[in-house]
Amino acid sequence: MNFTEQQLITWSKPVSTSEDQKCQNAINQITTALKAKFGSKISIFLQGSYRNNTNVRQNSDVDIVMRYDNSYYSDLQRLSEDDKAAYNAQRVSSGYNFDELKADTQAALKAVLTTDVERKNKCIQVNGNTYRVTADVIPCFVLKRFKTLQTIEAEGIKFYSDDNHEIISFPNQHYSNGTAKTEQTFRLYKRMVRILKVINYRLIDNGTISDKLASSFFIECLVYNVPNVNFISGNYTQTLRNVIVKIYEDMKSNADYTEVNQLLWLFSNKNPRTRKDALDFMQYCWDCLVTANGTQRKTC
Repeated sequence: MNFTEQQLITWSKPVSTSEDQKCQNAINQITTALKAKFGSKISIFLQGSYRNNTNVRQNSDVDIVMRYDNSYYSDLQRLSEDDKAAYNAQRVSSGYNFDELKADTQAALKAVLTTDVERKNKCIQVNGNTYRVTADVIPCFVLKRFKTLQTIEAEGIKFYSDDNHEIISFPNQHYSNGTAKTEQTFRLYKRMVRILKVINYRLIDNGTISDKLASSFFIECLVYNVPNVNFISGNYTQTLRNVIVKIYEDMKSNADYTEVNQLLWLFSNKNPRTRKDALDFMQYCWDCLVTANGTQRKTC
């Protein structure tokens, strides 16, 4: 490889203590502002790279979920038609919709953080400063996935973008499964994710790829689907080779991958991610890292 084992180990490390403190400052300020408005009606927790401990120095912002617990969306796909009809006949509207929730969230943050607050397509952004990192606040409702009329299979979150796209996520399951995968792979799962994120940013910075090709979430999911046997204890170089090759081969054969939560398919009609995106990203990573006949094929 074009990089040494020690360089890969360095890339695999999480953010520094000073950056972590700025993340905590953002979380504390935002939590205080939202609790002042919504009180016990909400739960606040983290999702994304910071919570999952896969963030790297170029990506030390934080995603904060504000879940409104007094209302929920229903996922009835697994119910029979008769059960769906029975459920809908008994359903009562909460009288509080998502547009109102997002507007109230923005107002609550602006009341405390004033001009540092901006409404974005999928979140309310609180801009960073010397004290805190930039934070994306995601207002949402509970999502309940029904297995039967009496049984909830899983709980997640659901919200809508301003351009009216439905977004469903299972952040708690994502966290739990990612942590378990790390323990099962000599702690190499999250380290490989961080290495690939560093490579991604280097490729973006030098203009080789678009910043839309591989999101942090996408990279976490791709590596999660690599079987544990491919993670070699104490060998970052071989493990990285194994991960890139396995994902590339799976994409060539149209393999089905799940999200880290194991409750949603990674490639489906409801999201923009494609196997070709994964295939292309793995090829760029390989070209970046591997030398051919002693000559570097692609810089990164």
